[in-house]
Formats: sequence, structure tokens, C-alpha cells
Amino acid sequence: MMLKKVAKSVLIKNRKRSYQKAVQEARNAYNIWEKKREKRPILVEGGEASKVTGRLQLTMEVISYTSVWLESDVTATAEKILIFVSPKGKLAGHAVENIRRYFEAHPEINVVYGDEDVYEGRGRYAHPYFKPDWSPDTYLNAFYIGSVFACRANTYESALSEYDNALKMLGGTSGVKKNTPEAVGREASMLSADVLFCMLAIEERAFGKRAGTEFPIGHIDEILFHRNADADVFYGRGFHNSRHMLMKPTTVSIIIPTKDHPDILLQCLKSIVSTTHEKNIKYEIVVVDNGSSAYNRVRYGSYINSIGTVDGLTKINYLYKVEDFNFSHMCNRGAARSGGDFLLFLNDDIEATQDGWIREMISQAQLRHVGVVGAKLLYPDTDLIQHAGITNVRLGPVHKLQRMHDQKSHYFGFNRGIHNLIGATGACLMLSRDKFNEIGGFPEELAVAFNDVDLCFSVFEKGYYNVCCNHISLYHHESLSRGLDTLDMRKMERLAAEYEVLMRRHPGFYNKDPFYSKYLTDDETISAIIPCEDFLPVTDIPYHQIKVHEDGLPEIREDACLRLGVEYAGTMENWLSGIRDGEAKDGYFIKGYSFVIGSDNAFFERHLVLRQVERSDEGARPASKVIYSMPVYTWYRPDIRLRLQDQIDVDMTGYKVRIARGKLKPGFYQVGMVALDQTGSLKLINWVPNLLKVKR
Repeated sequence: MMLKKVAKSVLIKNRKRSYQKAVQEARNAYNIWEKKREKRPILVEGGEASKVTGRLQLTMEVISYTSVWLESDVTATAEKILIFVSPKGKLAGHAVENIRRYFEAHPEINVVYGDEDVYEGRGRYAHPYFKPDWSPDTYLNAFYIGSVFACRANTYESALSEYDNALKMLGGTSGVKKNTPEAVGREASMLSADVLFCMLAIEERAFGKRAGTEFPIGHIDEILFHRNADADVFYGRGFHNSRHMLMKPTTVSIIIPTKDHPDILLQCLKSIVSTTHEKNIKYEIVVVDNGSSAYNRVRYGSYINSIGTVDGLTKINYLYKVEDFNFSHMCNRGAARSGGDFLLFLNDDIEATQDGWIREMISQAQLRHVGVVGAKLLYPDTDLIQHAGITNVRLGPVHKLQRMHDQKSHYFGFNRGIHNLIGATGACLMLSRDKFNEIGGFPEELAVAFNDVDLCFSVFEKGYYNVCCNHISLYHHESLSRGLDTLDMRKMERLAAEYEVLMRRHPGFYNKDPFYSKYLTDDETISAIIPCEDFLPVTDIPYHQIKVHEDGLPEIREDACLRLGVEYAGTMENWLSGIRDGEAKDGYFIKGYSFVIGSDNAFFERHLVLRQVERSDEGARPASKVIYSMPVYTWYRPDIRLRLQDQIDVDMTGYKVRIARGKLKPGFYQVGMVALDQTGSLKLINWVPNLLKVKR
């Protein structure tokens, strides 16, 4: 007995030591990755810049932020490039050459900025800030440009006349020219480089509607600068909460689809009335019911009549028609029966809690260059984020930071202030009637899912910038209107089919989001933003060997304490589409995270398991006892550690699996996980509704 205890103690120590070593190596992964990139050539999007011929050689000049108002004359030519950098750090080794190549490859671009990280000393880099492509509304809210930007010398010369306009846009005092005594005090609080960048952006007409999907200001999505650890990335102008004003009195139509939730709708209506007291905002509410029961229809009428038309509310229309659920059709119908200048589409399970939230949304939607406007949504009576804008990643549109605490500022203020994002949820979505009509409203071929995303994509394609107001928040009593898609296999299959429709309508958005860096993770349910996973290309992971269990795994206990998240389950071809052209794309790829609640996860060995299922109108069930198992590649998930601070050793909870084509019979396979305690006898298995479709 004593020997067994000693042996187990040694085994536990070895597992812990090995686990902690793996965590330490993973924590240093970014530092290793960036140091390698410091020494290697950079390829510019659109072709290798060094191959561009027939143009004059560009000359480069680096200027500190402390000297942005040049004392000497600048030769105003497009062949000279001015690089403006913060004095609080240093340029990356390849930065100057990278900027040169970018301007050579993009003669149409006159201003560009890049990404940055922190130099922690002793040769170590950390905390990368991978920025969005040009985001005018984000910039007006915060100096996200940070530590480095560059422009052509002739553009700099032309932009100098925009000084007063730049100060007005940034909230400074106009009428004071540069290089005057009056300017010194102001520039101590408003960074000169910030004012200069705004002048350049005005010169490039970067605060207006685009002609298409191309941006007027460039973004080099590589680390160009290593900021000092004590330097503020926003240089004093970070994301904030502001009270914005309206250009003129206006009218809003609030359109609320609903069915058989009169009590929930009443809560929504009362919250709108209690938080909207603007003298220059008149609003109507249109309730669209697609077939509530006779009893609930009467209750709807009674509740609506109980709401008085006060504080700007002019009327409430109740539209009733028995028909199949089609969110797009209901929204379009409500819009057609309304008359406001702006349309606000709202779920019936939204509860407003902050005065002035409608004003804040209109203040953005009224801008000529702004399309869709969304708001931050929280789970009821908590600070947990449900929605802070839509991000389009390789597994499709997702809600970033979902179920993360809003009290904490996440990834350089992602959940703070105003941001340009690719879209916002239809649960709370505003845009002007003119822009809504311009794109033809919601797509009615998308009845349930992705109709809001489609609308946002269409608006972006017209040249507008979509916005999410993360400086305001509402409660979203999610999943009252319909069930969660992840709890029903048929719903998941419908979701996949509607995603195919979305991509057919907008093929340019597959694996692409200009407001979300290619170096940030694709997580869906976890949704925390961390850079580059663990920097190992998927194609470097070998195909995993599959073991067949003809009689299943009866000796392993099924237990929900083994948690499993599936963030992608599909073909390698889809996963790598547009990412690594030319590399091997054969087979299938599954990735996600898993952990055991209440146990030390350093002790567990994990195996992904699959079982073929037969589908019917009633759902899906296992086709046989056969289970297929395979080992997993383990990867670092600091986002899980952040979320599960009460759990033990959950840093290495990520998993990846590659399956060669031809190893599984065609059909649908349910995904599961096995966790085996290597220091004891505990053996667990659990399944999730996610399906892997194996093609013929």
C-alpha cells in the first residue's frame, strides 16, 4: 500500500511538472514567433512589393511624435515617405522596409498604420495589439492608431491646412494654428501625432462613405513597433462613454417581432418608455406578431393599450398575421408599416436600463458614412456580455467576448466605447430608412439565422461603416423567442444550410473580416480574444490515428462534468480557404476546448471520439455501438484560464484533430471527448450535438 502511495505521488509530481513546463513554453510562444518575424522578409498583400517595377525608389524618413510639426521644409513628393513613431519604444526590425514595400505595392494609398506590441525588456515581446483595418468611428472615439503611422510627403504637405478641422473632430479648440504659443498647452494634453493623423485622414476623405469595399487609409497587419511597457497605447485618448448630440429633431420606428410572449413584450415596452425622454426624438412602436394564440393575442392588446403615449411615444401599432416564423419577413413588414426616419429592430426580450440609449444610437446612425448601428447586450442582472458586435471568422459570424465579464476591459477596449465592426445582432439594430431601402431590407430567404449578418454585409458592400456602441448596454433575455441552435441537431443542420446561403450571397466574406485581424482567434463559445492560438499551422499537425471500438466504450462513465466545446468541425479545405493557398487541404479538422470541472486537468489524457448518427424528423440517434477514438493535439488556451479562475490547470485545454480523407465512412458523426485520469481510475466521456459531415 505504501509503495502504491509513493508511486502515485511520483506520478502526480511528474504530470504536474510536465504540464507546467508545457504552459511555460506556450506562454513564450508569441515572443518566439515575433522574434522570427523580425528577421524574415515580409510579403505585402497583393504581391511582393520588391517585384513592382517602373516606379521611383522611395526614400524614407523616421520622425518622432515629439517633432511631427517639421521645422525644415519637406520636399512634397510622393516618392518620399515620412514615418511617424512614438518616442516610447522602438520600430520593429523590418518596419521601415515593410512600410516601403507597402507603399510601392499600393500607389493608391497615401497613409498607413501598423500593429504593435510591448517590449518587456530582456529581449522579450508580449501583448500584441492586432488592429482593425481603417475604422473611422473607432478612431474618433480613441487614438487606436497608437505608436506608428506613415504617409507620403506630398500628402503631409497638403494636410497641414486641416489643423482646425482636426481639432474640432477630436474635441479640441479650433482657431489656434500650429507652432504658436497658444498651441503648446493644448498639445500637452492632445498628442500632436493624433492631430496630425486626423489631418491626414481628412485630406484623404477617410471620414466619408467609401466607393466600395476598399479603404482610403492602409493598414499593415504586422507588428511594426515595440512599445515600452509603461506607455499608454492610446496616448491619453482611450475609449470612453460620451453623450452625443443629434443634428436635428428626428423620428424613429421601433419594430419588435414577437409571438406568445406578452409578458416579455410588456417588460420591453415599459423599459423603452422609461429610458426615452428626448425632446427632439419622436418614436412609434410597431409590434409584429406571426401567430400567437387567441388568449395571448388578447393579452398583447391589453398590455399595449396600457402604455401611455408620453415622452415622445406617438403610437403603438399591433400587426397580427398567422404565418411561419420568418424574422426577415416580420422585420420588413414592420418597416413597411412604419414612418420613422430611422428604423430600430428590437427583440421582444430586450430590456433597456440606461437613459438616452436611443439618442446614442441615432447619433451614430445619422452620420452619412455610417450604416448599421448596434449596442452592447448583457445577460440579465449580470455583467456578462452577450453581444459586443459581430465578428466574421473562419467558422462564420460569432459574438466575441460572449459570457465574459463586462467589468473588465477586454483586448484593448473591445467592449468599451464605439467601434467599427462588420456587423451587429438583429436583436438590437438601427439604421436609417433610406439606407435600409437602398439595400432592399432583410433577405427573406434567410428566415431564421444570419439575416442580420446578411443585412450588415450588404450595407458594408455599399460603402458604409457599421458601428457597435459598446458605451451603452441593454439586457437581452436571450433564447426566449426560440431555442438555442446548439441544442438541436436539426437546428444545427439548418444553421449550416443558412450559412451556405449567406456565403453564396456574399462570397467575398468567406474567412474575411476587415475589422478583425487574421492573427486573432476564431473562438465562438469561448470568444475571448488572444493572438495566434499557439502559432502552429494546422498543416503541421500530423493526421491522427483512429481506433475503432466495435462495442463502444461501456467501461467509461458518461458525465457532464467533462465539458467540451467544438469551435470547428469540417473539411480542411473550408478551414484553410483563402488562408494558406497551395498547402495540403485534404481531410477533416476539428478544434475546440475541453476540461473536467472540479478536477486537476493536468492529470487527464484526452481522446476525441466520434459516433455515426442516423437522422429523422424526431432528431438523431447513434447508428450503432461503434465509437471511433483518436488522440488530440493539445494547445494553449489562456482565455479558458481567464474564464475559469476557480478551476485547476485549465491553460492547456485546447485540442486539435486532423483526420485523413477515407478513414471514416460517409455520413454524419457526433463529436465527443474522453478524459482519462493518468493518476487514478477516473474515466469520463461526454457528447455534444455538434456534427462532422464526412463526404463521399
